[in-house]
Amino acid sequence: MTLYSRLGIAALTGAGILAADVTYTTTTKFEGGTLVDMMQKMASMPLMGRMMAGNRQAFEDQTYDVYVKGNKMARWGKATSMIYDLDAGSITTINNAKRTFSTTTFEEMQQKMEQAQQRMKQQQGPAIDFDVKVNNTGQTKVIDGAEAKEVVIIMTAKQASAQGQMVVTTHSWLIPYSAGSREALDFQRKLGEKYAFLLSGPAMGGSGQGVSAAINQAYKLENGFPAQMELEITGVITPAGPMGGSGGDPSAPMLKELIENGNFAKGAVDDSKFVVPAGFKEEKRGR
Repeated sequence: MTLYSRLGIAALTGAGILAADVTYTTTTKFEGGTLVDMMQKMASMPLMGRMMAGNRQAFEDQTYDVYVKGNKMARWGKATSMIYDLDAGSITTINNAKRTFSTTTFEEMQQKMEQAQQRMKQQQGPAIDFDVKVNNTGQTKVIDGAEAKEVVIIMTAKQASAQGQMVVTTHSWLIPYSAGSREALDFQRKLGEKYAFLLSGPAMGGSGQGVSAAINQAYKLENGFPAQMELEITGVITPAGPMGGSGGDPSAPMLKELIENGNFAKGAVDDSKFVVPAGFKEEKRGR
């Protein structure tokens, strides 16, 4: 067999792996922090609880079944689901309880977030840039039967704001690549290259920028897939700090979050996973 033949077979094999459909699960757990404490206290108040009913889920543990097929990814959860289409440049958000959906382009969503940031600029300042330090600690633990290696990422905001100087510390536990996790990672990287703000899930003001940046940084690591990410934000005083239990102390964690990815499986994913279920009504949103 010639060298060119071997290279051709290798290229076809590689393309087959990259094009493979994959299914996995991802869970986000909010483990504490002054922001979570504040939101929980507000939700327990009769009037405030009714006012923030739509935002309450943002700080509840969330589990999604994730499906990746080419340039599409679907995240199906209990309350809400999302369909990302990189070719169309759109995200469809599905409210499973209300049986409604809405579709927004990434550009429209980015414009809305930029407009929201402008409105909050006096409180939070401009978009945050970070100094990044990465440390391979040499620590290991077993996750789903695989040896995971720890990488600590410390991101320090270059600019201080009225609330303090944000520090985001992420303990990423990397497992060896499988064909399925490589496909998932490839999609996440493509999503994060242009639309990193989508990675944080629910919008959380300035802390959302930190979450997005930390997740995007974890997906850039080259020596494995992040099966777990233990994320902590400090250095920022939660708005209405005493209500959140921080007492205005910036050293108190603002947010502690655990993200777990697992149960990777290769195999054909049905196209129906990327389609809004029949009978769901489109929800028109004002611009």
